[in-house]
Amino acid sequence: MKTRSGNSPVEFPYGTFSDAMNPDRKHGPGGRLTRYESKARLRAVVASAKKRFLTVGFRETSLDDIARDAGVAKKTLYCHFGSKEQLFSAILETLGRTWQEQLRHIVTSGGEPVDVLERAALHLLDIGTRDEMTQLYWVLLVETRRFPALSAGLYQERGRLIGIEPLEGYLRAAVENGELEFDDVELATEQFVHLVLGGVRARMLLMGARRPSAARRQLIAKQAVRIFTAGCLTR
Repeated sequence: MKTRSGNSPVEFPYGTFSDAMNPDRKHGPGGRLTRYESKARLRAVVASAKKRFLTVGFRETSLDDIARDAGVAKKTLYCHFGSKEQLFSAILETLGRTWQEQLRHIVTSGGEPVDVLERAALHLLDIGTRDEMTQLYWVLLVETRRFPALSAGLYQERGRLIGIEPLEGYLRAAVENGELEFDDVELATEQFVHLVLGGVRARMLLMGARRPSAARRQLIAKQAVRIFTAGCLTR
């Protein structure tokens, strides 16, 4: 079993996690909980922590609260996450892996660059404007200066956004195939994300704007892609 160090993902060896969760219960071989039960317990911890963080904030949430809500021992949280900051980052990592796989499917489903990028833009808008995400970003805005480790689940050490690697891979392949042209693919990926989502998210976070309707998100995606590809489409 390993705890978080830097930006390394949290690892959960199911037997050890199960024993720590409830050492008196005997379910699987050797007296351990089954893999299914272990995952269920882990989901309960993550769900309890996320609910607390989003409803009362990071600073006001304690590991005692999370442990009590999830029905586990506080030492279990320390053993597997190391700290409250690392637990928050682990939640972001878990969400990020889901978004990443969805984005990977989008950019590998074929089509002309404009069509692929429009689908990717809609995905970014769909995910990035959900209540859950705006609440998580608000926690980051308020607390990251005091607790820098919070951003580890969302940004890599050099400040690169986690979860958009499939988009960067698509843009890199498009450059190699002569479909798009950039001087810096990594920078272009970041610029695409901010062009699509930056203004919308800022209005929601800082001005209390409502989530754009599906029709409005469609328009934002199409116009962002039109602007983006105007400077890089080779044909």
